[in-house]
Amino acid sequence: MSTIALILVLVLACLLAASIYVWFKHRNKSALASSLTFIKPTHRKLTAEERTAIEYYLNRQNNWPGNKLLPRAPARPSAKLALTAQSDDVYPITHAITRYGLAGDAPNNWRYYLDSEEIHLPPFWEQYISADNHVEVIKTQTLPLVISLNGHSLLDHICNSPPSPLVPVTAAPRNAAIRKDESEHVELVNIRKETREEHALNGPNGVKEAAIISTALLLLFFSLISPVIVIPWMIFLAVLAIAWGCWSLFRRPVESELKEVHGLRGIPKRWELFGESNQEQDSNISLGTIDLIYPPHWQPYLSPDLGKMTNVDIYLNKQVIRHGRYLSLHDEVKNFPLQQWGKNAVLAANSLVVLLLVLTYIPLSLPVKLSSSWLQGTQRTEVSSVQALEALPLHIGDTLKIHGTGMCYVPSGNNPATIPSFMPFDCSAIYWNNSAPLPQPESEVINKATALQAAVNGQLHRSGNEQKLNPQLASAIEKSGMILLDDFSGIVLKTQDLCGTEADCIRLKNALTNLGNAKNWNSLVKRAKSGALQGINVLLRPISAESLENLTNAATSAFFTQETLQAVARLNTPPPGGFLITSDEGKQLVEHPLPAQPLNEYNTFDQWKELQRLSRILLQTPFQAHGVITNTFVDANGTRHIALHSEPDMVTLWRYLGTSLLLLTLTIIFGYNAWRLVQRWRKNQHRMADIHRYYQSCFNPQLTTISIRPVI
Repeated sequence: MSTIALILVLVLACLLAASIYVWFKHRNKSALASSLTFIKPTHRKLTAEERTAIEYYLNRQNNWPGNKLLPRAPARPSAKLALTAQSDDVYPITHAITRYGLAGDAPNNWRYYLDSEEIHLPPFWEQYISADNHVEVIKTQTLPLVISLNGHSLLDHICNSPPSPLVPVTAAPRNAAIRKDESEHVELVNIRKETREEHALNGPNGVKEAAIISTALLLLFFSLISPVIVIPWMIFLAVLAIAWGCWSLFRRPVESELKEVHGLRGIPKRWELFGESNQEQDSNISLGTIDLIYPPHWQPYLSPDLGKMTNVDIYLNKQVIRHGRYLSLHDEVKNFPLQQWGKNAVLAANSLVVLLLVLTYIPLSLPVKLSSSWLQGTQRTEVSSVQALEALPLHIGDTLKIHGTGMCYVPSGNNPATIPSFMPFDCSAIYWNNSAPLPQPESEVINKATALQAAVNGQLHRSGNEQKLNPQLASAIEKSGMILLDDFSGIVLKTQDLCGTEADCIRLKNALTNLGNAKNWNSLVKRAKSGALQGINVLLRPISAESLENLTNAATSAFFTQETLQAVARLNTPPPGGFLITSDEGKQLVEHPLPAQPLNEYNTFDQWKELQRLSRILLQTPFQAHGVITNTFVDANGTRHIALHSEPDMVTLWRYLGTSLLLLTLTIIFGYNAWRLVQRWRKNQHRMADIHRYYQSCFNPQLTTISIRPVI
């Protein structure tokens, strides 16, 4: 048990450490994301030389006559860059730079983005932009400012040759993420947040949350079989994990989690094999200088809009989410909901595993029975008479305390095979009624068998002073080693009295017939009854005497066993009615003196004696029973059976209630998720076909419009 406790403590410590680490990491990341959403959580301080160079650059750029550092759309007027107190932190990042060319005749009419964050890039560094850029960024009053790009530092550039504020745009290298302006300008219509339907396409699929909930369910199972000291911690961690997992599964995404979507207006063109950002894409469609990435299933429907003015909504990674009038990922998810069946598969599989563990390692009959009874309401009752108990409406789950005098239960089914484990009374069950107690066991056959055994043993093991012969003859017999039977007639008559039928005591009868030198047993008995054997003494060798004693013991032992079983059977038939109060834990309800030795070590004669001794004590004995009713019924004899279980403490009560709740929860989780798994998997098989039919109906109105399935 100590090893199990140590393992559980280590597991809990690891889970707690992992939770704290994830919480701090998420906290730091969230704090930085509130200021610069694209940066990594590492930074350094700005040096004095770099600050001087940056201030020199900003003064030159902001004060140049007629220059606008960052021309913007009419809805967003330009503003000058200025250093703030937060500009002392320099954030390094490796990321692609996205450039948008806006409609207008002004020179240097570009806007640059790192992910969804707009930045200011010195125009003389445009030629150094590559597909994957290492940049260093500081915060300014308006936009983040790039102070280093791919090894080119603003400090080095200004110290060597102060730049002109305006530098003509040059062609980027072949691996750059931009293309030369071809007089194809793109109008930025709006910037919005993605819809919740669009977010669902790239958002989490719930598998991670389902795995966390599954781990919590497994932790709840271990809490039912773990030491008391770790139970509260395991329950706390499990409830915390379930709460977090359910909240993550069902919550709506917050505004900060929604990506920016740029609504553009321009003329999309197919550039055949030319494409800079994704040259392996089949469509190779660009909007101005932006290579667009379309969902694969949109390819058959793009041709009608090529070469025409079209509205396109894209992420900053150039992934198109809306094109033209009909193509829209938002409409797809709205009309044909995503069938995320992964979380259902994880929950169904894990709940089935935990359910099998509960069914295998935890007894369920008592917890389920008591839990259902406690929910319906229970009562506590104390009685001391049969009449009071008969008047009570007893229910499973009620607490009952009884004082009275009754008879210990006698187990049924005793047979010769069970004699070695002789157990005449079982005081874990008590008969309680108003009838007269049963009489103590008595038997004439036992008396006859005892008389025969005493007669044989008395003559075979007689002391010298008990001899009826003259002393000289007795001394001579003793010296010869022989054993004298001086009442052979009495042995014969007692044997006939016990073994009245021909099938009884056959070997003993044959031995006595040979010793009496008779033709058969009947003739020997006649001679004994007529007195012809009076005064006849029989001499036996020691071996013959031992054989006679063994034959007598074997013959009487069979009668002892038979009579003991019959007496026990008579004790096992109490009067009808009354109550049989049982402890379902096998606890003894009566304290009585224990036998001198284990009952299974008694011989058959001693078993009869022990049965008589216990009968005098246990046929009418005081008892006390206290516990929770776990079962009650009336048998064919009219006796009402009441099974009691010890009243549970707080820990046992939690285990009972927890087992029932966990069993019910696992059954519901498995049933619901198995049904949803099959349902979603089947819908997912034809979802794409439904989307294609929907687009066919949109682009070909003459076709029959498909019916859109509602969200389930």
